Amino acid sequence: MKRPLQFISSSLLAVLVTAATAMPSFAADPFRTNNARAIGGETQKAFELMFKEGNYVEAVKQLDVAVRTEASEPLLFALRASTFYAKEDYLGMQVAGKRVRSNAEALKGKDDLRAYLYIAVSDLIEAGYIVKTDGLSSAARALPLVQNVFDNIKKAQDIDPNDPELNLIKGYIDMLIASVLPMSDLETALASLRQYAAPDYLKWRGIALAYRDARKPELALDAINKAIASAPNNPELNYLKGQVLWMQGGSSVPIAKKQFEIALSKAKQMNPSLLAEIRDQCRNLSGGVSCPE
Repeated sequence: MKRPLQFISSSLLAVLVTAATAMPSFAADPFRTNNARAIGGETQKAFELMFKEGNYVEAVKQLDVAVRTEASEPLLFALRASTFYAKEDYLGMQVAGKRVRSNAEALKGKDDLRAYLYIAVSDLIEAGYIVKTDGLSSAARALPLVQNVFDNIKKAQDIDPNDPELNLIKGYIDMLIASVLPMSDLETALASLRQYAAPDYLKWRGIALAYRDARKPELALDAINKAIASAPNNPELNYLKGQVLWMQGGSSVPIAKKQFEIALSKAKQMNPSLLAEIRDQCRNLSGGVSCPE
């Protein structure tokens, strides 16, 4: 049996890997109304396709376009790493992560906040590669990378603790840690997301996920409605809303099924693994009755 510290370390590492690879990254520049960064229009388009429109298929194609003209942007390769993770190509994820790091290093002296932030992201991706290829037994080898993540986020905070891009990724990490460490205070964990993170469709999505996992459906529903108001075409948000309504039970169940059906109506644009998950949950909700293909 694992000792408590080993279990917490393994769980925390798994959470941080998810934050680096599966969770939403950043765009150009949906975060800042002041001191905006010029990240690149093609990368921005890919980001919005993936996280505002929920069109994973077109986002993957757009990333290939962006690489041709914006290959110095660390965000671009963070997004590519997330797509490799989604199809379980962990070597591809690692290679993309190394590009995140080299591009982030090149930002030093020009934009130190984003340099430190994306160095942190690259270390998360490398930790993810180690764990996914060698298993959680490799946590001891990956944990120094996790410490580097926190160190570099702190360096970015020292530059501007209120930066929206920084607080988006920090907020997701804090939220995910709170979901696996019962002693964590959820509202404290959500502070970065709630106060400073942007864009709204990612901020409120993260808060909704946190309340869903904490089994607080009323608060989760309020947050997901705010996310949908900001990104009304994203089927992944309808899926999340369906989960929350299903959790409420009773008269909310038929409404939950409708949200699943809305998500499945855009099946052709979705990540295949996520699509399979939605269909499976929809069948469970429907008592085994087939759901829209």
